[in-house]
Amino acid sequence: MKRNLLYLAGFLLAAATIFSGCNDEDPSYHNLVTDTQELIINFDEAPQGTIQMLQGNGNYKIVSSNEEVATAVAEGNMIKVTALKAGITNLTITDWAQMSTNVKVIVDQLSELVLAVSSTKMYLGENKVINIHTGNRGYKVTVDKESIAKATVDEEGHIQVESLAPGIATVTVTDRLNKTAELSVKVVKQLVLDNSEEIAYLTIGEPLILKILDGNGEYTCVNNGSATYLKCTMAENGTDVVVEGLKRYRFNKTITISDQEGESISINVVYIDDPYLTNPSYRYFIAGSASYQSLSTSAVGTVTHAAEFNMSELVIKGTGTYASGFAIQFTGDLTVGDKSNAVLYKVTRNAIDKSVKYPAENCRIDKVENDWYWVSFTEPNCTARSYFITKQ
Repeated sequence: MKRNLLYLAGFLLAAATIFSGCNDEDPSYHNLVTDTQELIINFDEAPQGTIQMLQGNGNYKIVSSNEEVATAVAEGNMIKVTALKAGITNLTITDWAQMSTNVKVIVDQLSELVLAVSSTKMYLGENKVINIHTGNRGYKVTVDKESIAKATVDEEGHIQVESLAPGIATVTVTDRLNKTAELSVKVVKQLVLDNSEEIAYLTIGEPLILKILDGNGEYTCVNNGSATYLKCTMAENGTDVVVEGLKRYRFNKTITISDQEGESISINVVYIDDPYLTNPSYRYFIAGSASYQSLSTSAVGTVTHAAEFNMSELVIKGTGTYASGFAIQFTGDLTVGDKSNAVLYKVTRNAIDKSVKYPAENCRIDKVENDWYWVSFTEPNCTARSYFITKQ
């Protein structure tokens, strides 16, 4: 037993000695070290460059991220780079031990300094990027009026401009070869109105006032339709726009409000109408969907009331076999006041089409005079009230 223990101890000591000797002989690998991390090749002078491997494990392979700009091959510890066109690529160098490093290659070619644009217009507080179209890197910018705009540029040629105050500033760009280019920056205020949405309904004799909240002064208003139907003028204070309907019409034209810097807002005017409670005549205004939107006169009407059902119906339509128009039916009599359960129908081919009901709310008879009836109501998603004026 004692002899066996001695043999085992001897075996373990020998094994430890053998393995210790193996560790001393383990190969060691070097990190890759090059003589530069950025190689610049002037394409106009010579389309080649070299990178020296100062440390590595040999048998180098090189991959270019953009082979249209440059390619490279290894010859021993020397990497030979061939430039193909101006641009930037990254070379990944790997040795047989899978150690790797990267070298940035910049291929320069002498070119004029040209910006994508020579001038730009900006609103207050706006940020904009202007690109350098061609140049020679090493860009710097200066601004002659730093109270109006400020600018910065990165090595890729992106000029970041920020507007600060109204006026004109010049941004001067310089590259590493002292070539220069200028960017004119014009900063203006944005034209702002208190309401620039579509004017769905304009009543004759009731001017609409639009207020200019901000802009660049010397404001004008132009009517882009017939002056027979609409008038657009500036008030004496110079900042109020007065829009007046002159004649009943489905106008559907725009007015354009502008300032001295060419900033403008166009607003569509859809309907111009007579005052609703005056001028008794067969006419109607339906503000609902475009499929039956209308502003017109008609020649026939009917007014009925069924006392036993407390139901009333008013109809307005054209004449002839194919006459079209509308009917409104509601609960209640034919006296002035609010009505309930109103439903709107179309008149087609001289008959009321009751197969399709169009919703109508807040229905009321507003006026009764000499057998004329004024009835109005609202349709879903419409701000202006629809109406009929009709008689038996």
